[in-house]
Amino acid sequence: MNDVNLAPENKEATPEHGYLMAYDKKEQKAKGVKGIAANGELETLEANEANRDQFIKVDQRGNFFTNFGKNFLYQYNNPGRYSLYNMPKETLVEQAKEKIEAAQEPQNEAVRRELASTRVYNNHRFNEREVNWEQAAKYGITPDGLKNAKDSLERMLQGKTSAIAFRVAKNSELGRENGDAKLSLFRDENGAVKFDIHYIRQAPKIGEDYRGHVLTEEDLKALNQTGNLGKAVDVVIDYRTKETKSCYLSKDPVTNELFHMPVEQARIPRKVKDYTLSPKEYDAAVRGEEVPIRFKSDNGKFYATSIQMSAAERGVEFLWERSTKKLEEAQKQGQEQDGSQQQPHAPVQVAGKPRKKEEASQQAEKKPRTRKPSITPKM
Repeated sequence: MNDVNLAPENKEATPEHGYLMAYDKKEQKAKGVKGIAANGELETLEANEANRDQFIKVDQRGNFFTNFGKNFLYQYNNPGRYSLYNMPKETLVEQAKEKIEAAQEPQNEAVRRELASTRVYNNHRFNEREVNWEQAAKYGITPDGLKNAKDSLERMLQGKTSAIAFRVAKNSELGRENGDAKLSLFRDENGAVKFDIHYIRQAPKIGEDYRGHVLTEEDLKALNQTGNLGKAVDVVIDYRTKETKSCYLSKDPVTNELFHMPVEQARIPRKVKDYTLSPKEYDAAVRGEEVPIRFKSDNGKFYATSIQMSAAERGVEFLWERSTKKLEEAQKQGQEQDGSQQQPHAPVQVAGKPRKKEEASQQAEKKPRTRKPSITPKM
C-alpha cells in the first residue's frame, strides 16, 4: 500500500518543526500521525520517542496547509474519528500522549485549555468519497445538483444542513412521497455515510417540549428573530442514557427544525475578521448572546453586524439581516477599540453580506427580478 507523500518541500526549516499527533476516538488512544494511505485511511504509529522521526512535521506557526497542501484535512476517510494536535518540538512524545488523553476527560478543563492552541481543526466531518450517491439518486438528488446549489455539498461535508431546500421524492409504504427538504449527512452504526432528510415542518409553539426544555414565548421570539435562543439551556442529548448537558439551541429558518449543540463543543474565536472581541464580549458570546461587531472587509468597506453561537451552523455565525443590535452600539464599540484596528468615522454598511468583486459586477449587470426565485431547485 503506497502512502501519499506529505513531506514538506522546504527541508531547511525542519529543525523548527513540531510533529502531528492524533487522538483516535474509536480506540481512545493518542497516536503519532505518519501520513495518509492510498485508500484514504489515516496512518498512525505508537506514540513514543522512537517513532517521532516518522511523524508528520508541522511548522511552529501551525501552518499545516503550507506544508502539506490545502486538501490534506479532506483526503482521509472517516475524519470524525480523529482529533489532531500540532505538538511543539520540545514536547516529549510520551508527555504529549499523556496530555492529549487526559484532555478527553470531562473533568480536565485546564488540560484542554493548555492544548487549545495546538489543535488542528478539520472543517469536514465527512469525505465526499464516502457519500452514498446511489441512495441520493433514489431521492432524485445528483452530485452536480448539490454542488451547484450555492455551497450545499460543502456545508453537508462539514456536518451542516444544505444551504437550501430541495424537492425530494422517495418510496414509502404510502407510495412515492414528495416534499421540500434540506439535506444533511450522518454516519450509521456501521460507519456508512447516508443522507438525512429534513422536511419543512410546522413552526414550534409555546409550551412545546424540546428534549426536556419547554419553549417559552421569549424563547420563540429570540428563535424567530435571530434563529438562535441567545442563551444556553439544559437539554437531553442522549435519550438512551437520559444524559443532559448545557446546550445552545437554534431554529432553521426554512424547515423550522430545532438543533442543539453542547456548550463544551463550542469553538469561539477571540478575533473575527479584524475585530478583536473584548473579554466582556467574548464572555457574552460564550453565553450564546448576540454580540455586535464592526470590521473592514476585503473590499475595503466597513460593515456593522452581529455574531452569535448557532447550533444549526455548529459554530459562530454572522447574523447580517437578522441582527437585532442597533448600528450605534457597533459604532460605539468600534470607538472603544484601538484606532489602528478600527475607523469609527468611516462609512458603514449595516446589512448585507460583503460580496466578492466579481459577484458584485455580475449583480450590477442583471436586471431586477419581478418574481422571487423558489428555494427548491429542480434536480
